[in-house]
Amino acid sequence: MLRIVWNQCFVWLAIASFLISSTARGQESLTPSSISAILQQAVQFQLDDFHHRGWGLQYRVHRTDPKEDSIREVIETEDGNIARTLTFKGRPLTSEAETDELARLRALTPEGVRKRRQKSESNDKYGIELMKTLPQAMTFTAVAGQPQLPNHARTQVVLDFAPNPEFHPASTTQSLLMGIAGRIWIDAETHHLTRIEVRIIQNLNLMFGILARVYQGGTLSYEQKPVSLTHDAYTEIKMDVKLRELMVHVAPYQQTLSVTDIRFLPTAPSVHDAVNTLLAIPSIKP
Repeated sequence: MLRIVWNQCFVWLAIASFLISSTARGQESLTPSSISAILQQAVQFQLDDFHHRGWGLQYRVHRTDPKEDSIREVIETEDGNIARTLTFKGRPLTSEAETDELARLRALTPEGVRKRRQKSESNDKYGIELMKTLPQAMTFTAVAGQPQLPNHARTQVVLDFAPNPEFHPASTTQSLLMGIAGRIWIDAETHHLTRIEVRIIQNLNLMFGILARVYQGGTLSYEQKPVSLTHDAYTEIKMDVKLRELMVHVAPYQQTLSVTDIRFLPTAPSVHDAVNTLLAIPSIKP
């Protein structure tokens, strides 16, 4: 269930980050009309790039949450993502678990990977709806002083965003945008997102609160870096929220995804080639 809630929360975070991959070069040009035009262009760019084909990535992701502490190597293939688990619950895999993991990889087929991707993409319709809606649902303002992120060589444009009081949601999905606000940092030279921080400013109900409620005060952050001239990859996602699941109990939930060793693949590999690459990775020893 927490995975379902995480997917919903990540939608709000990811959609905002995907949208703001282009903006004006300086604070002086960030007028309401220019921001609106830039966002509309950015939306189309990100919609085109959302389910990318042809190119891929390989990276190592470290996931920590109350139930898991794992490291996986991920490869984006021409048919979908595949991954090899290297550690679980903070420890290297046992010999038996390692054998099972390698057998699972060898059994993967393009058809199976493709079906899993199709299922995932069918669930993305809500995110796509939010992506298309965000420029109208939010107001964007340049932050006074343009506070810069540390350890970044290039200047960033900094914008705050909050719900637009004149926007009227046309669906339950769109109404989720009325419960978030935050700040984004964009590379002033490339116009790509560097970081986004989201605050939950009112309780968010999933399926009218029956599935879950995400309480006011939670935070999410998303950071990424360029991996080619036109593409970026996330390097860290953090979520710190308070949840109520299935109208049962309220509990804090924290999750961090940290990505390292990112490689841009100009041509997405086949499942067969990706499996061979993953099988060749040395096991992490105790």
